[in-house]
Amino acid sequence: MNFDELVNKYYSLLNQNDLVILRYIKDNRKECENLSINELALKCNVSRTTILRFAKKLSLKGYSELKLYLKLQNKKTKENIYNINLVCNAYQEAISYIKEKDCNDIFKCIDNAKNIYLIGFGMVQSSIKKELKRIFMVSGKVFYDVSGYNEAEKIINLANSDDLFILISVSGENEFILKCAKYLNIKNIRIISITELKENSLAHISNYNLYISSVLLSSSLNNITYNSVVSYFILIEILFLKYIDYKNVNKRCDDGYR
Repeated sequence: MNFDELVNKYYSLLNQNDLVILRYIKDNRKECENLSINELALKCNVSRTTILRFAKKLSLKGYSELKLYLKLQNKKTKENIYNINLVCNAYQEAISYIKEKDCNDIFKCIDNAKNIYLIGFGMVQSSIKKELKRIFMVSGKVFYDVSGYNEAEKIINLANSDDLFILISVSGENEFILKCAKYLNIKNIRIISITELKENSLAHISNYNLYISSVLLSSSLNNITYNSVVSYFILIEILFLKYIDYKNVNKRCDDGYR
């Protein structure tokens, strides 16, 4: 888990002072990896103890571990200045991340849901929805692709706590998606988010999070920009394979009790 994942996971525990610290770190990541705890406290106009409490709320042992997380993340952003290296590393990160992630709670949520809805807008999000729908259909799970704003509003109004929504937003800051998520929370309906691997609003308010390291490539050739999306499909395929393994293990356990 990197620093942004920790923030998304424990965001609900943070108070106003913690958010001041977080904002300063986000705006000054490079500087913060070299600051002492007293220097960071002075920059944020809080006490040394408040900084320690902030680190511990993120499940870290102390300030030294917080600095280590920042150093590792800052180092990662410096590496691989070439497009091919960037893309290959993004693929490897996607594989390592989903392979190591404990997805059992996500799979239980999928199995227990009466209806599963996919909401996301844009070309990338549309591709992700289609692939999720296609690959999980092999296991007999039907995901409903919600294609427009009006349809999304109607389905959310009709949904109840037996349903599950998978919300897809690359930035995690899409205004309409966030509005949907907040309303689903009010109705106590579970949410799985798929976003970039960074601190974002959608991840804060979702029950479960899936992340991708998105890569935007640029070239001097005709001023081309290109957003690599293969990592999303790596995430989906390995997630599905893990789901099949999960089902097989549960089936063997059930057979053992018969």
